[in-house]
Amino acid sequence: MFVTLFANIHKEYIADAGGKGANLGELYHSGLPVPPGFVVTTAAYHHFVEVNALQEWIITLAAQTQIGQSQAYETVANQIRDLFMTGAMPNELEETIRAAYDKLVVGDSQPAVAVRSSATAEDLPQASFAGQQETFLNICGADALLSAIKECWASLWTTRAMAYRHQIGIDHGSVGMAVVVQTMVSADVSGVLFTANPTTGARDEMVVNASFGLGEAIVSGAVTPDTYVLDRVDMTVKETTLGTKEVMIVAADGQRTTTQSVPAPQRNTLALSEPMLKEVATLGEQVEQLFNGVPQDIEWAVADGQCWLLQARPITNLPPAPLRDVRWEPPIPGTVWMRRQVVEHMPEPLSPLFEELYVQEGLDLSIDKLIAFMGDLSNANQLLQEFMQEAMPGPFTTTVNGYAYTMAGFNFTWKGIVQVSQIYVKFLPAVLREGLPYWREQSLPTYLATIKQWKELDRTTVTDAELIRGIRELAHADATYWFASAIPLGIARMTDGLLDGFLTSVTTHNSSNGSRLTSGPFLRGFPSKALEAQAQLEATAKLIHGSESLRKVVITTPTGHLLDALSKHPDGQTIIDNLQQYLDQFGHQIYNLDFVAPTQTDDPLPVLLSLKAAVEHPDHNAHLHQQKLAHERESLVQSTTQALNPLQRRLFQMVLSWAQRYTPYREEALFYVGAAWPTLRRLALELGQRLTAAGTLNGPDDVFYLKSTELLSASTARSNDQALSELGQLAQKRRELREARKRLDPPVAVPPDAHLQFGPIKLSLFEPQTSGASEGPTLKGFAVSPGQTIAPASVIHSPAEFEQMAPDTILVCRTTTPAWTPLFSQAKGLVTDIGGALAHGSIVAREYGIPAVMGTGVATQRITSGQRIQVDGNTGMVSLLDEVTSEEHSQPAEEIPPTRNTMQRKLLLTLAFGVVIGLLIWWKRHKQSMITSSRNP
Repeated sequence: MFVTLFANIHKEYIADAGGKGANLGELYHSGLPVPPGFVVTTAAYHHFVEVNALQEWIITLAAQTQIGQSQAYETVANQIRDLFMTGAMPNELEETIRAAYDKLVVGDSQPAVAVRSSATAEDLPQASFAGQQETFLNICGADALLSAIKECWASLWTTRAMAYRHQIGIDHGSVGMAVVVQTMVSADVSGVLFTANPTTGARDEMVVNASFGLGEAIVSGAVTPDTYVLDRVDMTVKETTLGTKEVMIVAADGQRTTTQSVPAPQRNTLALSEPMLKEVATLGEQVEQLFNGVPQDIEWAVADGQCWLLQARPITNLPPAPLRDVRWEPPIPGTVWMRRQVVEHMPEPLSPLFEELYVQEGLDLSIDKLIAFMGDLSNANQLLQEFMQEAMPGPFTTTVNGYAYTMAGFNFTWKGIVQVSQIYVKFLPAVLREGLPYWREQSLPTYLATIKQWKELDRTTVTDAELIRGIRELAHADATYWFASAIPLGIARMTDGLLDGFLTSVTTHNSSNGSRLTSGPFLRGFPSKALEAQAQLEATAKLIHGSESLRKVVITTPTGHLLDALSKHPDGQTIIDNLQQYLDQFGHQIYNLDFVAPTQTDDPLPVLLSLKAAVEHPDHNAHLHQQKLAHERESLVQSTTQALNPLQRRLFQMVLSWAQRYTPYREEALFYVGAAWPTLRRLALELGQRLTAAGTLNGPDDVFYLKSTELLSASTARSNDQALSELGQLAQKRRELREARKRLDPPVAVPPDAHLQFGPIKLSLFEPQTSGASEGPTLKGFAVSPGQTIAPASVIHSPAEFEQMAPDTILVCRTTTPAWTPLFSQAKGLVTDIGGALAHGSIVAREYGIPAVMGTGVATQRITSGQRIQVDGNTGMVSLLDEVTSEEHSQPAEEIPPTRNTMQRKLLLTLAFGVVIGLLIWWKRHKQSMITSSRNP
């Protein structure tokens, strides 16, 4: 069937009528005010293409755009348009279209119609093709209509349409084009209605844009319309913004449209009266109900007081509904929590399954195992009990509004500081003696053996219960490894702090120009996993450079389609094999410690970005870079040694040897965090596929939004050939809540003004700048990797934006996790909102030799992509050069000596490892003694 009237079309007819046509048909036969018309179906498009033998030509030409060059797109688009416009309309198709058009005739006049493209891959909730194809208004006469239909068909192959399909991965050969032909509404006023607020995601608000004339002025962006925000409950206007409405588009004499100026007095009046505004909103509410409550983007027009609906589609990329009255309060009154340590690797709200198995169960079990190892290292229980006048309440880690926090709040007294020092002295020698062997020889091998056991399992043949057991064991194994890895992390931090404190002391006293040394330059240039990974990618890049055609494919293909392009290249399989070897060795690295997020193995986008950068910059060599840093390090050691007196020299050599021995362990320890996740995710998604096939879940990854007991219930029901659809609905609600929480800005500490109390001294350990951080041209953070650099910023909020990382820019983000490492090869510096010296970003920045400042609190809010900033990794200062005068940013960043608060923070951080271990031992033993006492009164 080549032509179908609106009255015979339903919303399910997308394959025949396209997205726009199917929705209009649903509106029309439901009785809503839609101008009459018909759809020239996709069958007509395919018939035209077949009769004129165009398909092979089209696909061959479109394939030339796979290299992603804009000039190639433009050339191909013009060639395909010529094919359509010169093609002959088949007789039977032309007759059918003329007959349908005649049915719209009223009297003797030929009606003006709107001719709109309606592609089969458009108006989808996840991808709007708005503006990708063409619309032609005020088309009069059958001959003009037939020409406009061919133009619509050709617009399926415009530059922007092909590029958009390429970008989101839709196969060119799978698309077709229907055409909507609709009686023209000569609108006095027209516009767009969103049945939810597209900016905030609020479902209790509607937003209306309105202007004079035809709606194309708004859709094309030619005019600033009036904007109304309505309350959906009573349709009252909450907010009105008068648009300038300088021009309007109207029907031209004869064919098509023309643009006219709006008279000056009319521009200053609202286009819609309040009664008509409410009518538009009421119609919008009815449309949304018709489409199962999915928020709609609706085009409407008013002519002679009558409101007409011209098209409707789902609002694409609608944010989740905002959460109301969110409070950042501690789960236990009087406690203090912080987003530090392990939770720095959890940048987003937690998934329910991860929260249960890792945060609630795994970390607690991890503490038990650590204490079992360290329980005999000290006899400090009495000191701890005297120190802890108030017991550490609750768990070590919890969530607030879905975000993970660790316990941080203790009220210290001067007596308590003395007690902690005594405990620390007892713990430190044992930890230095026994800690590293425990991590390397016991914890890490046990963890890797657990992964190997479950990786070798044939997940397709085991029971659901076995899959759940594997998920739990792997989650617990990684949590157990985390606290074991805290031993080398803590030792490295202590020795780094000692070196940095010593350097601060001697350079403050010895330097005549006020400059000072930091520990960073003395701890760079050692072998590391990060540089090993980079070297492996560079070796693959050299192979690519050996083939000009391969090099061209890698450089010009959009990163998201690079693997597909390589698979089609005759020499591409070798590169794919090399990438697979890379992922086998390094692909477990996490974007997010929560296993709901894919690892590099699942989503290798940053690896491919780093490969492209290595191909584009073949002169970079990771091994030579490491040797350069090592040479600079040794030169600095020699010059510093010569500048010291004998006593200082001896102390320097001692603390330097400690720091250089233990610091490299930090990155190695963190490298294995999350190593179980590729295996765990395969088990979880296998279970998810089974529960989806059973009808319980809507998709395999819903499994991450249920708790283990719920998964067991779903599994039991599946074994009885039953579905628990209510669990699928619960998973969907939890998913939506997590998405909404992603828009929150969690404070570094809860409560946000939290501090540690040391007698009369209040000291914040959570942000280096506790006030005024959102004002002024300078941000203050932790100096974690030395050096200075000035460059534009690339603000990257999540892995979804990795392709926006521009080479030779400063990476600005909330935090980094191991899977972000490939971006460092393109970065000239690093700035983060959260994190400190133990964070992943500080370690890798040093290995890449780029300046880094972490823990600024507000960098992603204050800095925009492209803005020039200066990063001083020696002082922890970030200067926003676009916000200061030329005189100010022509001067180098001032070396700021450590404040008293900074020195106190360094002292406390040096003590922190021993304090935490001691407190954990006391807490666990005290809790166990209370349980024993309650059982044996």
